[in-house]
Amino acid sequence: MSTLNKLAIRGIRSFDDKQISVIEFFYPVTVIVGHNGSGKTTIIECLKYATTGDQPPNTRGGAFVHDPKMANEKEVKAQVKLRFHAANGSRMLVVRNLSVTVKKTGLTMKTLESILALADSNVEKGGKRGAISTKCAEIDAEIPRLLGVSKSVLENVIFCHQEDSYWPLAEPSILKKKFDDIFEATRYTKALDSIKTLRKDRMADLKAEKERLESLSKEKSHADKLRARVTELSSSINAKQFQYEETKREYEELVKNNARFYESATKFREIYVKVENLQQKKEHYRQELADARENVQQIDGSDEELQSRLRNFDENIGQQKQKRRLLDTEHQDLGDELSKARRAHVELVNEHGELVAEAKAHERRIADREELIRDISSKYNMKGYSHSPLEREKVNEFISRLADLQRRQRSDYEKSQAEARVNNDEYNRKSRQLHTELESLKMQRSNAREQIKERQMSIAKTESSLATMQGLASDLRTLVEEMEEKKHRLEKVKNEIKSAGFDERLGDCAAKARNMEDKRDVLNAELRGLSLQADVRARLDLKRGEMRGKKTEIKNILEISNSKFRKLAGKDARAEIMERELDRVFREKELELEEAEAELSSANKALQSSETTLSQANAQLKSKRKEVKELEKLITDVTEQNFSGMTLLEAIDEVESQIARLKETVSMGTGVVNVYEKLLKLGKTTKRCTACDRHMDDIELAVFERYLREQIQKTKEDTEKAKDEVSSLDEWEAELVTLRDALTHHTSKERIMNTEIPALE
Repeated sequence: MSTLNKLAIRGIRSFDDKQISVIEFFYPVTVIVGHNGSGKTTIIECLKYATTGDQPPNTRGGAFVHDPKMANEKEVKAQVKLRFHAANGSRMLVVRNLSVTVKKTGLTMKTLESILALADSNVEKGGKRGAISTKCAEIDAEIPRLLGVSKSVLENVIFCHQEDSYWPLAEPSILKKKFDDIFEATRYTKALDSIKTLRKDRMADLKAEKERLESLSKEKSHADKLRARVTELSSSINAKQFQYEETKREYEELVKNNARFYESATKFREIYVKVENLQQKKEHYRQELADARENVQQIDGSDEELQSRLRNFDENIGQQKQKRRLLDTEHQDLGDELSKARRAHVELVNEHGELVAEAKAHERRIADREELIRDISSKYNMKGYSHSPLEREKVNEFISRLADLQRRQRSDYEKSQAEARVNNDEYNRKSRQLHTELESLKMQRSNAREQIKERQMSIAKTESSLATMQGLASDLRTLVEEMEEKKHRLEKVKNEIKSAGFDERLGDCAAKARNMEDKRDVLNAELRGLSLQADVRARLDLKRGEMRGKKTEIKNILEISNSKFRKLAGKDARAEIMERELDRVFREKELELEEAEAELSSANKALQSSETTLSQANAQLKSKRKEVKELEKLITDVTEQNFSGMTLLEAIDEVESQIARLKETVSMGTGVVNVYEKLLKLGKTTKRCTACDRHMDDIELAVFERYLREQIQKTKEDTEKAKDEVSSLDEWEAELVTLRDALTHHTSKERIMNTEIPALE
């Protein structure tokens, strides 16, 4: 059994917030005696608040806590501490804290942290002080469980507030709710409802399982059929597997024979390719020989004639070079003139484009002007300008008419401005006059208001003094009349209570309530029977709905897959013949598969022949590329020593230019020395420069002679150096012969890379 031990109160209602008041409860009963307002009810309220967490009624806004104004504090903290023995014998302690703060809008109350803990006097049983919870909701649920009493009993029976103690006389619905809460009748009704619900669910599950059993039996029979079908198909698969193994062995033998045939065919193809390559080389060499005979001209004549031709070869070359330089100069002049003409042409084209663009812009401006003229003429009712294009006279006429219109509007505008200025001056004058009158009227109004206030204050003082004198007698008469009226009403109420017979009426009401409860029980029994039948009907309707849903689902599936089934089977999908049609389509697809496998084998044969041809072409391509590498190596061996980084053609051009330069240097050096000596000899004899045909005195002659001798000496030195270089002319010519021999390799490489390899690829 649970018992209360001690209650500590601080800052609750009339209890001071500066000190704690402790009330100890004794066994078996404790009597609390005191004057009115001493705090007896507050103790009960504190016990209810400590055990349930509910404050007394009508205490919103901090009325449950000690008034801060009486304590001369802005904030008052209150505490209720209860120590009790739980139903299991444990000694428990609950602490609840509150605070009230004074603000401008009123009092504000807050619930502070609460504690539910084991009391420390339980040490002899091995216990310790320890907090169980600090959350208000958990404490509110835990304390009734520890006391072994429900929260409803604590609120309505044990710690019932005196303002709520009349609840047994309340309305029947409220009274029933109170009794249900106290005796926990709702738990039993909920248990019965849950039992009914479970029974309905079990019955529904039983029906569902029966239906599932029926569907499983159907599925089992269907599975047996499928198992027999699978057995037949597996036997046919085994037979097909045996045929497949035999076919595979035959195929492997054919593959081995094909491989042997392929090897022999490859060797034959390689030999055939080598023969073709040798024949092509032979034809190529014949073609090169014919090309050489066409390009190289054979000169007829004796050795002396050829030798004289060789001696005069340099002079002919020099003359040809002179002619070439003259032609280059003329070509350059013509090129300059052509570039000038092109620049002039470009400038003229640009100028023409600018003029065309300007003409188009001018046409657009004319069109915009005509559009503007038509808009203005239509706006101001000017006729004769609606056609297009407008003549120049029409445009000038429109401009003159527009100028006249502008002048008329400007004169009207100036008149309007003058009238507006006159009206504005008149308005300003009247406004100033009215403003002056308004200020004077405002001054008069303010003076009148002050006089009215003074008169009203004097009237109010007089009326207040008069009312105080007249009100005393009237108040006294009013109070006497009210007292008489209340006495009369009190006697009337007492007589009504005696004559009404409320006890008899309460008994009649109780009898009626019992009759109504009996009717309610009968109706509840009928309702339970109807609910059972309704459950059966509801499940039946549910199954019918499921059946309709399944039919709809099957119909939707058939509609969705009808196009695919029609495409596959050639007929519309129907649930009765769908499986049979699928078997037929399966057999047809097997036949198509066999035909496709036959086509695949023929395609594989064609692929093998193509691969054979491709391998032969790859072999030829490989040999050609190898031949190209060998030719490149021969060409590189020739050009790498002296012409690294150059191609063969560039090396040949370089050698030919070096040979020509050396021959030209030697021939030019000898001729220049002879020319300078002739000029010097003639200058000494005639004292005249034959180059510029100018007479010279002794000093100029000395300078002339010194200059020519320097040039002769320099030319001779250059000639000597050139002769040293000419000694290597034979080497250059031998190098040229070597490079020209390698030119045949270059031609072969180009032919293979540009013609034969792309054809093979």
